Amino acid sequence: MPFFDFHCHPAFKHLMSADTSLTPWHPIKVKLKVGKLFGREISIGINQLFNGSFNSQSNLNQMQKGRVNLAGVVLYSLENKIAKGILERKIANSGKINMLDPVILQQLELGTDYYASTKRTMDSLRSNPTPPDSVRTAAGANFKFINSVADYDPTDTKTVHGILILEGLHNFCSDPFSANAAADFDANFEDFKNRYHTRIFAVNIPHLQDFPYANHAFGMQFINESLFYPSRSGFNDWGKQLVKKMYDNNILIDVKHMSLFTRTQLQAIKSQVGYQDMPLICTHAGLTGCHSNDRYKYLSTRPKNENGVWRLRHYKTYGTVPDSAFNLSSINLYDDDILAILHSKGLIGISLDQRILGFPTESVAYQINDSPYDQEYIGPAEAAFFFRGHTEPGDAVPYTPNDDVLTGDEAMTHGEMSFEYHYYYFLNQVFHILKVASNAGIPVREAAGRICIGSDFDGLINSLDCCTSAEQYAGFKDGLREILANTPRFWRNSPIRKSEIDIDELLDGIFFSNAYRFLQVNFT
Repeated sequence: MPFFDFHCHPAFKHLMSADTSLTPWHPIKVKLKVGKLFGREISIGINQLFNGSFNSQSNLNQMQKGRVNLAGVVLYSLENKIAKGILERKIANSGKINMLDPVILQQLELGTDYYASTKRTMDSLRSNPTPPDSVRTAAGANFKFINSVADYDPTDTKTVHGILILEGLHNFCSDPFSANAAADFDANFEDFKNRYHTRIFAVNIPHLQDFPYANHAFGMQFINESLFYPSRSGFNDWGKQLVKKMYDNNILIDVKHMSLFTRTQLQAIKSQVGYQDMPLICTHAGLTGCHSNDRYKYLSTRPKNENGVWRLRHYKTYGTVPDSAFNLSSINLYDDDILAILHSKGLIGISLDQRILGFPTESVAYQINDSPYDQEYIGPAEAAFFFRGHTEPGDAVPYTPNDDVLTGDEAMTHGEMSFEYHYYYFLNQVFHILKVASNAGIPVREAAGRICIGSDFDGLINSLDCCTSAEQYAGFKDGLREILANTPRFWRNSPIRKSEIDIDELLDGIFFSNAYRFLQVNFT
């Protein structure tokens, strides 16, 4: 059986390099120039410093080798504040990292022509349907975009069939903050359709930073956090028009990266513009493990006002399955978000970013059993909604742990054995969806049919140690099956009985057939 991935970026990293010979088939290996020795420039690998985040995870060669022959292939124009944040790091600004060209980053930092970057990415994919001679891969390896599920050939295992997804509607903007932003967007959107004749299957509307049409959830933690504070309140009028425009063009809307209020608004807007029956999707999701009514229940400290935004620190509550925990940040789906997607007959792609899945980041504080937490920021414009019930957000009382949150000792143990524990963190996402569905009266098998992989590979993620690239899906699937089939401890406190699950059907569905069935209905 082939594999499916709902959200991957095979043509992103190579466009940050000054090496114009690189294609979406080439492997990216990050190296640091350290000087000359005997007149020769010497570079060293720095992969371990970043846990593989900057190396290739889903280039077309990796996808083809891993039998990923159907995938959501994402276009993403690097946002200007991410470029700015990277350039603030001297090691990146120096030009010594082979993947990051300062000149390209400086151009992107301007944020005045996102659409030009979108076209470069699309051109790179379309102009390289086959691998160059310098890349060793299987004979006959090929890539093509498809415009409907009828264009997909399940027997063609050598072709990666791409379904076009755009991450952030800034991709169609020139300068999103200019006086002509809306007109430029419309012109660029039409130009894209006429230029490429490739169907856009889905879009995210906001992404990781402030744009004028819709508020985003905070989600950037490895560079200057203040550049990514949310500041708006849901959709403005232009954003509402963009929702209608996407649905008018038969494009699904991905709720990932929307703030809680923004995605709450989306439900109402869908009905207002006459598309209440369109399915909701989340292509690369993580779960909070709680209902949105409990969104600030598990605070480790009182909310703190920092530079006009509210900083929240959430404890990590225990997972639905053993040896796991949740990330309660509002970029992740609440239980009611899950039900909204299931009731709409949508699809949830589970991210393979260990941070999004709730795995604790390393910290010396764990040596004194200091409980891990996840941090996010809520902007002032949505504070009244988010902290409903409190006139002053700072009045929200911290939670008193009751043997229900991950401890520092446990976090250390998980970190020391991350390869093994990461299987459980992934299964926690799956079984929590099944638990939420079952509690709401949705049959377990029906809910299981709405889950797939949405790795976010090559999106600068810190991937699960047990699945670090698209080449490893077969082994990852086998590892999950071993736990489900042969680990009685997994099932002892499970909300779903083993007798309710056909293990092979569950895993075959997650890794391919669920998405294929969804596309047969929604990509015709």
